[in-house]
Amino acid sequence: MTADERKLFNHLKSPHLKYWVPFIWFGNLATKARNEGRIRDSVDLQSLMTEMNRFRSWCSLLFGYDWVGIPLVYTQVAEQLINPFGEDDDDFETNWCIDRNLQVSLLAVDEMHMSLPKMKKDIYWDDSAARPPYTLAAADYCIPSFLGSTVQMGRSCSNPTPSERLLIPINDGLWHFSSKGASEAENLSRPKKED
Repeated sequence: MTADERKLFNHLKSPHLKYWVPFIWFGNLATKARNEGRIRDSVDLQSLMTEMNRFRSWCSLLFGYDWVGIPLVYTQVAEQLINPFGEDDDDFETNWCIDRNLQVSLLAVDEMHMSLPKMKKDIYWDDSAARPPYTLAAADYCIPSFLGSTVQMGRSCSNPTPSERLLIPINDGLWHFSSKGASEAENLSRPKKED
């Protein structure tokens, strides 16, 4: 998390867990990208939002598993599951669920609408063929994507294939695949000489 993201995150006052905040940022950023034409189609935006919501739901489910312990070895489990919103100590607090969902909804709409942390350029900013960094040992296990048996048809020898990308050291033993030309990649990997 960047310093700006942390500042915005801490500024939101809530007695509840705030795992959902980055998802709101993602949704705001995706909407901004659609309005600016970076996402060209509403169907693409909907696909992005659907996948993001699926991931957010998994995070919520994980939180639920952490919050509610179900003693699977006891016989009373089935009885508790029949009426989880009852009056016992182990039951869900219905009012708490409603209060939490109302407060999260109001925060997301009122305080976070189009509120985005500052964007920061990273090593992948201008790289359209970005790949994650690898340790030198793991780079040996990276295999190129199968592009089909006819991919070489009509290709000139001067265009590198995806498997001809170069590894460039970036920091702390991490390496980055470069799709740039060999001479440019070589210049990036050399330490600068002092005059």
